[in-house]
Amino acid sequence: MNYAIEHQVTRYAYLVTTPRKKALKHSLIRVTEGLMLLRLGKNEYAVETGDSVWIPFDCLCALSFFPATKIERVDFSVRNTDPLPSQAGYVKQTELSNALMNKLVHAKVKPDVEAEILQLLKREVAAFSPLLYTSELSEAISSWEPDSDSFLSRSHQLVLTMREAKKRMQSGAKPEQIVEDLFNNNQEEFEQLYQLVTGENYQ
Repeated sequence: MNYAIEHQVTRYAYLVTTPRKKALKHSLIRVTEGLMLLRLGKNEYAVETGDSVWIPFDCLCALSFFPATKIERVDFSVRNTDPLPSQAGYVKQTELSNALMNKLVHAKVKPDVEAEILQLLKREVAAFSPLLYTSELSEAISSWEPDSDSFLSRSHQLVLTMREAKKRMQSGAKPEQIVEDLFNNNQEEFEQLYQLVTGENYQ
């Protein structure tokens, strides 16, 4: 295994969020199912099915994975001396980079062959030009607030509401205040939705 470059496929059955922190590696993430949010500064960027994003080393960011999301991720250690893109953003994959990632996922390859594929992929990634742009969905998510009018689907709003509830709990807010503010004082509904979205029992 070439630990300087690693490839993995991850499925998220439930809502998963990462804390806002600096990236320890360069990462190429391709969403193959569901929705991932990339938070940079005050903005959130929706990474939808078929989209790919680049997150460079030392980038201050947070990620949110909606339920039923699947990603393919390639991490490049900072030990790699080849120059890689230094800006975060969406990337347009080439036919070759897509084919290489597909082979890593769908073909059974030996470790030495996998290492060769990853080296080829690194060369493709080095030529990427990441770009940040705000889609209609990204804008709606960035401006979303509980109980506000939004064109977002009910399922997306439910996940965002539950993410807000978890954020408030982690900040020390009283549970009863969270239920009052976000769930109209319906404790039973809150507990059911909490388990549905997070996969955890509320305690």
